[in-house]
Amino acid sequence: MAVVPPPPSPAKTPHDIPAGLIVEFQGWVFTFGYGLACIVDASRMGLSNWTFRLISHPHAPLRQSSQVAAALLPIVRRNYLPSLFVNFAASVAVALLAFSSGVTWVWWWLGAVTLVSVVRFVIHDAMGRTPLPAGDPALAEAEAARQIRIAGQGMLVGGACWCVLAWILLADADPLLRYSTSIILAGMAAGATGVLAPFPRVGPFYIALVMVPGAIRLLFLPNAEPVIGVLALIFAGVMMVGHRANRILLIQSVELGQRNGELMAEVLDANQTLENKVRERTETLEHQATHDLLTGLLNRRGLTDRFVQGAAGSLHGLVYFLDLNRFKRINDTLGHEAGDYVLREVARRLLAALDNEAMIARWGGDELVVVVPVAGPVCPVARELETLFDAPFLFYGQTLDISASIGVARCPEDGPGLDELIWAADLAANEAKRRQSGAPCLYDPSLAAALQRREQIADDIVAGVEQEQFWLAFQPIVNAASGDLTAFEALLRWDHPTLGVLAPDEFIAIAEESNHIAVLGAWVLDRACRAAANWHKSGLRAAVAVNCSVRQLAQPDAVGIVRAALERHGLAAKWLHIEVTESVFLPASDAQMLQVLRQLDGFGIRLAVDDFGTGYSSLARLRDFPMRQIKIDKSFIADIDGKSRSVIEGAALIARRFDLEIVAEGVETLEQATALLSLGIDCFQGFLVGRPVATPQTAVSCPWLGPAKAAV
Repeated sequence: MAVVPPPPSPAKTPHDIPAGLIVEFQGWVFTFGYGLACIVDASRMGLSNWTFRLISHPHAPLRQSSQVAAALLPIVRRNYLPSLFVNFAASVAVALLAFSSGVTWVWWWLGAVTLVSVVRFVIHDAMGRTPLPAGDPALAEAEAARQIRIAGQGMLVGGACWCVLAWILLADADPLLRYSTSIILAGMAAGATGVLAPFPRVGPFYIALVMVPGAIRLLFLPNAEPVIGVLALIFAGVMMVGHRANRILLIQSVELGQRNGELMAEVLDANQTLENKVRERTETLEHQATHDLLTGLLNRRGLTDRFVQGAAGSLHGLVYFLDLNRFKRINDTLGHEAGDYVLREVARRLLAALDNEAMIARWGGDELVVVVPVAGPVCPVARELETLFDAPFLFYGQTLDISASIGVARCPEDGPGLDELIWAADLAANEAKRRQSGAPCLYDPSLAAALQRREQIADDIVAGVEQEQFWLAFQPIVNAASGDLTAFEALLRWDHPTLGVLAPDEFIAIAEESNHIAVLGAWVLDRACRAAANWHKSGLRAAVAVNCSVRQLAQPDAVGIVRAALERHGLAAKWLHIEVTESVFLPASDAQMLQVLRQLDGFGIRLAVDDFGTGYSSLARLRDFPMRQIKIDKSFIADIDGKSRSVIEGAALIARRFDLEIVAEGVETLEQATALLSLGIDCFQGFLVGRPVATPQTAVSCPWLGPAKAAV
């Protein structure tokens, strides 16, 4: 049997490429083509990034003005030569690539492209030397449109050259040549989306000339590449859409530029007005930087600048520090609107009362500073500051009780700089507040010593508690009608090792400011409960009254501290009276205070309002809070023969309506006791009854009840 040899394998040509490589090559061909398109597009567009931010919708309908062509012509001229160079460079690249694959006729095509490029360059140069008609916008627009039209025609001639090349060259059997040519054609089409954005019809037609014939050729040739052909058609459609988007963006940017030009013309016409506005705005900003927005006075920076300018001439003068009294209460009870009104009204009065040489500033929340240059020892504004608060402050028909503590420092005697002077004046203002004086208080070096004393007291409070330096004095409280002893008020004293015996009026406020009041208050509560328990063991059945700070009651464990003190010493809750000031009624502490006081009242502890009448008591809160007693401040008792009698009568009436016991503090004379008894006061406390002593005395004096009760 004859052996049939196998058919010979087809001979491989140099152009055969593996199928997998072809598929991979297709992917990076079009990836590279798209990247090249983006690069050419960005480099040829000549548009700034700000244009993209200003165009809110790239597909908005075109609204061309009558001068669009004249505005587009510079863009066309700027992009024409670079695009011509890119076109010629791409033509040379294709020619070399085709010649390397054995295509010789491509040199004829390159020659035609070169001739077309030269003609286009000459025409472009000639049009560049032809200026647009000046003075007639219509003629200038017509000439610009003509030059753009001629440039577009040149672009189409170049596109026709690429159309011929694509139709013939893509029929070549060499796949590498086809792929390379496809890349270049894709790049030219992509670049046209930006370069030809000024041309509404030439752009899409150019893209079609470059891409569509070659794509059709790839689809229908015997050695067709249908995938590449279809992708080329899709790419051509995408590039046409991109051209339209770029066209819209360009026209909108041109129109925006034209509107900007019109705006600039208006700006030039109104240049002087704008300069005035800028100057006014600058002055406004400078004023805001150096003035308080609420009052219009100088702020810290403004006062410092003014003072430095004045000090350049060796300033001599007085620095006044005004600290508004009861300002926080107004804010807490009536709201910040009332506080703002007070600050604005005080500023208005200061500006009206003082001359322009005075430097008036708002230094802090409720603190104001006045710097007055003076030539002699007599201050010309002292009287004005003293009478500043004589006129009432009316807020929506309500009269506000406003005053100020005023401190004075002398420049340069009390300090070389503004900070030192204000510090000295602030100390003097604190002294005026302590004295409750409406007259300005002049700074004295002793005030600095007093400040050091307060700082020492604040630093020594905790150590004083630990070292048993504090002790309690007890003052009796008696029933006004019978003279029976009902309670003792525990009054705190301090035997300081270096400062001597200190009264609570001096160190309690310091303890409040330094946040040591909780430690001190817990110690007083414990010792008072222990003392009352010892009284009861000895047969003296009297309650003990303890003053508690609002800060002390605001502690999270305030109720637990009170309960622990009672349990520790075995004292029944009914024998403990807790006295709080009217600040407990402030709206800021309503919810928490009400809860704490109700728990204490639930234990059976008797709650009293101390110094009644000196604060801002609300009848509604007096009704809602579980208070059982009110204590009239001794300042009203001292003035019982004056207007304070009506206050006491009113307080007694309120107490009766709310079923409250009323105690009069500071009863020192028989006349006061007799008058208070006639007003229906329940209990008396004061030197007439008995003085505070370390060991409670059962013998009390009740002379208003007759000789038999003069000493019991």
